Amino acid sequence: MAGGLLALAVALGLGGVGTASTPPDPVSCYCTKPALSLSQNNVYWESYAAYTDRILSVDFEVTNDSTNIANAHDMHVIGTVNTNGVVSTDMGRNINVVTAGECELFTMKYNVPSGVSSFRSEVHAETQDQCGNSYSYGGPMP
Repeated sequence: MAGGLLALAVALGLGGVGTASTPPDPVSCYCTKPALSLSQNNVYWESYAAYTDRILSVDFEVTNDSTNIANAHDMHVIGTVNTNGVVSTDMGRNINVVTAGECELFTMKYNVPSGVSSFRSEVHAETQDQCGNSYSYGGPMP
């Protein structure tokens, strides 16, 4: 792309720990905090128009590393905390269900001010277990 801008987003947060008794009790397996992790896959300008509008796309993968049946239901991104004046343009991303042992892909879009060559983004999300208990990832929004 023109200008040689290298844009980089680093995701933080979404570190949860699932728990279960051994041997697993069927009820506690379903009613435990899902062990979610977040990784960044791709960073790109979706089009030349996105580049000129300074809208950067970042593909993320959220993985449910739970060893029990702790599925993450109704998962959604509630906000981001970014550096260098970068602003996320699409809050409230619904990721739906992340089944234990599986992953889901989603894309976030960021408005990156001119002159910014890198930034960090802390992604905050919420989800529920099968029993309706709510969990926050990435800590509370500031």
